[in-house]
Amino acid sequence: MEPSIPGPGAGLRVPRNDGGSVAPAPLGEWNPQALVSVVVPAYGGQDKLDLVLAGLAAQTYPAALMETIVVDDGSEPPLRLPQLRPEGTRLVAAGPWGIAAAVAAGVRASRGAIVLRLDSDVVPAAAHVEAHARWHHLADYFAVVGKLAFADADVAALTPEGVRDAVAAGSVPSLFAGREVSADWEIALVRESGGVVEDPVRAFTIANGATISFTRAMFDDCGGMDEAVRLGSDTEFGYRLAQHGALFIADGEAGAWHLGLSQLKTRRAEGKRYRRPFAANRIPPLRHLRSMPGVQWEVPYAEVVVDAAGARLEPVRATVGAVLGGTLADVAVVLTGPWSELHEDRVAPLEDPLLDLRLIRETFRGDPRVSFAEHAPEGPSRVPFRLRLAPGAVPHRDGLEAMIAHADSRRLGRVDTAVPSKAGPLRARLDRTAALARADRLAKPGESPDDLLAELWGAETAAPDPWFAVGDTRTREIARLRAELARLEAAPPARRSLPRRAAGRLRRLFKG
Repeated sequence: MEPSIPGPGAGLRVPRNDGGSVAPAPLGEWNPQALVSVVVPAYGGQDKLDLVLAGLAAQTYPAALMETIVVDDGSEPPLRLPQLRPEGTRLVAAGPWGIAAAVAAGVRASRGAIVLRLDSDVVPAAAHVEAHARWHHLADYFAVVGKLAFADADVAALTPEGVRDAVAAGSVPSLFAGREVSADWEIALVRESGGVVEDPVRAFTIANGATISFTRAMFDDCGGMDEAVRLGSDTEFGYRLAQHGALFIADGEAGAWHLGLSQLKTRRAEGKRYRRPFAANRIPPLRHLRSMPGVQWEVPYAEVVVDAAGARLEPVRATVGAVLGGTLADVAVVLTGPWSELHEDRVAPLEDPLLDLRLIRETFRGDPRVSFAEHAPEGPSRVPFRLRLAPGAVPHRDGLEAMIAHADSRRLGRVDTAVPSKAGPLRARLDRTAALARADRLAKPGESPDDLLAELWGAETAAPDPWFAVGDTRTREIARLRAELARLEAAPPARRSLPRRAAGRLRRLFKG
């Protein structure tokens, strides 16, 4: 990374998504130093591409600090570079097809510490690149979205020279005189908040592929774009950035005009139908997309980590069983312990020194929601919430869901509690993984990420009662079974044939 871009721990520390507290340098009154790579993925549309490159040739950002990478996504006939284009423009071919793959190819071919993705049918204002770049000179974890207007343009009536001159003169709207042009922010969240996006939970949804910039470091760290997503990859990419600690900025001075109306206006229903399953599988916070009961999604909403090392089967079973049987369906459980020490050598079964560990593995190895790991997961994750539970801490049926709702409604980065037991307090700690990622990214050597997380996102210590059953695990289980026995015994005679046998088994259990 170039020294002009602050590295992790060296840039501004901004809480949650409070971009409104950051004052960028006024346009034209600062000293740019970083190379910006403008990546333009394109499939056909040579006429529009020529106009976009003409607009990029009139930017206020220093030409020596700017390169443009046009990625041809398999166009027929192949795209060509027009005579009027920015200095340092290159044309490269994409690998796999699709806009996400084309962006990835462009980033790989580029050299800049800052990457600005611009669609091949979007004409930028003169200060567009400069407006984006000034934010990234402040911190490496910002993601900046420009203000996009949709213009019902007569492309055939426009010339590259005319577009270049209009961009340079600041008179781009005159190119669309007499035609429909949107005026306000097209992104609803930005429009509703008056141009400042402060909701840290929803901020990633403003990610717009037409004009978005980020540092190369953030692109690499989050794994880039999901090339399997053909439509809607910008939102999924925004979520990846958020989960790696990104802060999202909507810059109204980074103006741009889309040559044509939005697809979401002309083919809205079809576009939403296509995007929905891809987004639902990959973006857990979009809860309204996960309305089908019983479906297991690729990325769960919560990951529950239970340390089974040295624990007995019964408390682990009680904890994990309650989690898996709760109201939150899209949950995964990670059981940590020395699983590699389990072996198949001869041993007296009841004298096995790893007896409980073996029984725990056998109990849960058939459940695809449960995985086994030597160590607890750390660092960024696509799963938005991670709950660390001590064996024996048993959540109510809706406890996990309610605890997450509590953290979400208060936009907290962490909720900590302890469940009393005969063996002592059983800790339960819920972390928002995006908050963990931000804290890890900004922590300086020797600084506590936990303290930084509390500073940047907020942390709360709360009583366990709303979310966890408080009391002895065996007592609670017996109470539950007694209630079940009473229910079976109260069943009408016509319905007692099968329940009668179950009730008999419960009576024998209590006698034993």
